[in-house]
Amino acid sequence: MSLFQPMRPTNRSLAGRIVDSIRDMVEQSQLKPGQQLPPERELAAQLGVSRTALREALHTLAALGIVEARHGRGVFIVGDSVQATVQRLSQALSAQSATGDIPAQTDHSTHIRELFDIRRVLEGAAAEWAAQRATPAQIAEMRAILAKDREIRTTDIIDTTLVNELDGRLHALIAASTTNHTLMLLMSVLLDELAQARGQSLTLPGRVIRSLQQHDALVNAIAARDATVARACMLDHINDVEHTILAHATEAET
Repeated sequence: MSLFQPMRPTNRSLAGRIVDSIRDMVEQSQLKPGQQLPPERELAAQLGVSRTALREALHTLAALGIVEARHGRGVFIVGDSVQATVQRLSQALSAQSATGDIPAQTDHSTHIRELFDIRRVLEGAAAEWAAQRATPAQIAEMRAILAKDREIRTTDIIDTTLVNELDGRLHALIAASTTNHTLMLLMSVLLDELAQARGQSLTLPGRVIRSLQQHDALVNAIAARDATVARACMLDHINDVEHTILAHATEAET
């Protein structure tokens, strides 16, 4: 029996389902550090997906620091002490969210603020380093994500689930372009932890278009190699998202 099973229908995109499946297998130790994935054609057949969808998923997994493509050898599961530490952090945050076991002195809004404080530190630096280190191919991929994002956001009925997924992919790619493996892993945990709140914010009036405009400005600054502006654009975006999420949380509580 194959270790990899065909994808089941969900509201996630096909590439998103592949990412979730492989990441779950890593977290459950079904895939071990250093283990090589099957060749692309074989893996696509086992998952019941197209090679195009699989490549898209592998790019995201690489940006999240979960897999590594080694030229001429194939794709391997990444494994090191840093990833193990980050995985424990991810599991602890997931367990905390699932049980509501947040310290008594820390309410939900404070928890969100703390996570965004960390995002400002990590992603402010990530934007700056991306402007200095991103390859032309990575910048082209950022623009491709934005083009797909723009197409979705300007339709009459906006698929906020897919928009949220593309947002996560863009931020993960910016982190990956820093070439800082530890930052990539830490960002993957924070983006996962905030995915639900970020998705809820996208349903609020004006948030979807405003976010797209902020992403455009951010990627333009990275492409222009302007580290100062890239950092400022990222911080403006993060501050705006935090304000929207907290305002929505306050309204929901009243």
